[in-house]
Amino acid sequence: MSHRTAKCLTACALLALGFGAASAPAQRGPGREHQVPLANGVVLRLVWIPPGTYWRGSGPGEAGRDSDEGARHEVTISRGFYLGVHEVTQAQWTAVMGTQPAAFRRGVEAPQRPVESVSWEDCGRFLARLGQLGVGRFRLPTEAEWEYAARAGTTTRFPWGDDPREFETHTYAWANSRSYAVTHPVGSKPPNAWGLHDMHGNVWEWCSDWYAPYAAGPQRDPVGPPAGREKVFRGGSWYDFPVSLRSANRHRHPPERRYTAIGLRLVWEPEETR
Repeated sequence: MSHRTAKCLTACALLALGFGAASAPAQRGPGREHQVPLANGVVLRLVWIPPGTYWRGSGPGEAGRDSDEGARHEVTISRGFYLGVHEVTQAQWTAVMGTQPAAFRRGVEAPQRPVESVSWEDCGRFLARLGQLGVGRFRLPTEAEWEYAARAGTTTRFPWGDDPREFETHTYAWANSRSYAVTHPVGSKPPNAWGLHDMHGNVWEWCSDWYAPYAAGPQRDPVGPPAGREKVFRGGSWYDFPVSLRSANRHRHPPERRYTAIGLRLVWEPEETR
């Protein structure tokens, strides 16, 4: 359903789908939260990420660096955006889609674990269904937005520091070998400086971009190439060792593939920002 059509849904139709109306966004400032109700009492929490400029990628001296992380370059995010405080949970996915695709679905904690085993194409269907709420646009973050939010003003390997021997990683992120080979409830590790949990570890997060080498020089709101073969995902997971959780690390897979280590996080654009 197109966004234009979704806007024409009546309040009664939304109620019939089990959706409530969202309240107006709170006054914006760094770390300001907003909640969008989904269904059955499930809500989506988002935090305001202000515009700004940062250095994307890694320098040649960064431990564990891959060649596709450079050259390090300046990126400007010209417009702020709301980003999910957490990765999309199994409860949120089920509230919207009525399905349960996750592999780690057992136990009383399962609804609050991140959804996984969803392809980039599955995420597109989830976003289309969210569009029926009629309260704004939902999308995946661009790769540039993702790294900007993950760094939260830092320039180190991880937002908690360079951590060259990676001793601190397990304090802040679910990663191999302290994840016990499973996902964990979102928000059970400390947030970064902008109030975002699990940007590193737990599950990788799909981005909107097709994968490609970075363009040279300063960039403003980059979105990646118009076409490609693989989509980007970022952040590392329960399966990966700490080196993969670095802020600059990039990975990619074909958009139809599903993995037990990949989920998603949402950007929300209220009507007034579009």
